[in-house]
Amino acid sequence: MRIGRTDMHVVTLVFIILELIMFVYQVFFYLSHPQDRRRLYYVGLLLFLILKNTASGFFPDPNLDSPPMVVQYAIAYGMGFLMGAYFPYYFYKAFDLTRLRWHALYGVPLFILLPFAVIFPGKFIFDGDIDKAINYGMVIPAGYALVLLYTIQQSIQAKYRKDIQDRRFFEVTAVYMAVIPWASLPFFAFFRIHQVPEALLTNIGFIVITILFIRRSIQESREEYDRLSTLAGGDGQVSLSKLDLIDQMVKQLQSSEISPSQRFEINLNTVGLTTREKEIVRLIKVGKTYKVIADELFISERTVSKHVQNIFEKLGVSNRVELLNRLDIWESG
Repeated sequence: MRIGRTDMHVVTLVFIILELIMFVYQVFFYLSHPQDRRRLYYVGLLLFLILKNTASGFFPDPNLDSPPMVVQYAIAYGMGFLMGAYFPYYFYKAFDLTRLRWHALYGVPLFILLPFAVIFPGKFIFDGDIDKAINYGMVIPAGYALVLLYTIQQSIQAKYRKDIQDRRFFEVTAVYMAVIPWASLPFFAFFRIHQVPEALLTNIGFIVITILFIRRSIQESREEYDRLSTLAGGDGQVSLSKLDLIDQMVKQLQSSEISPSQRFEINLNTVGLTTREKEIVRLIKVGKTYKVIADELFISERTVSKHVQNIFEKLGVSNRVELLNRLDIWESG
């Protein structure tokens, strides 16, 4: 079923509406929690998916006099390429898969975006045949998509090889399976897959990622509440709001009825650090080296160093000693 006189199918429109609602919600949530970088990358994922669905829903449409058909094809397929090009960067940044850095920053522009941007218009100008232009423009990106899928899968295994039971391994693997259709967009374009099956395949992956994202947010919220409850002296069965728990901890702090470890956790949860940055600060506090921290968190030593620099900038310090001293000052204040 088409929408009005457009070429957009009602299935595609339903997905666009759902994604717009989720996009607005996630933007507001991110603005209230700007330290949540993973949510920012997820917002980018939503934005590209909305643009891709909108472009492929409306274009190409032979019933439209404007823009020209070659421009309609460029918009429709170009947005699909941008969508497919973003997911390696999403994995690299959202899941700290450092082995993807070269592909995310350089490989995608070179082997996905550049071939389509150069070969498609060049072939069309030379032959005047849109189908041939599309086919030739897809060859390199389609081949590179297979390389990306293999590289991401290897990066996931390398990061979690020490603890295959880590729940993060299953989360990242599930997200990987969900974005396989997005990596396959060049194949869909080459074989002219119909709008409805393409929309179902790509957007079902979005639904899987959204469910996982919501599930993780709920888990983190529960863990945060349990930690606040413990720090406030609760037994885990209290029914206080987070604001009540924080108020209770402040009263304990003012009356000095709180241990040094509780003070440390309170400070850690009130200075705007991300979950990963908090993990690193806790390990720094007990004297772990960057290499040991990297091994325990299954990330590279370079990534640890980058996180530490971000921590220093947020807290206005320049080294470990100043970091711990600053926390001591806050604790005594």
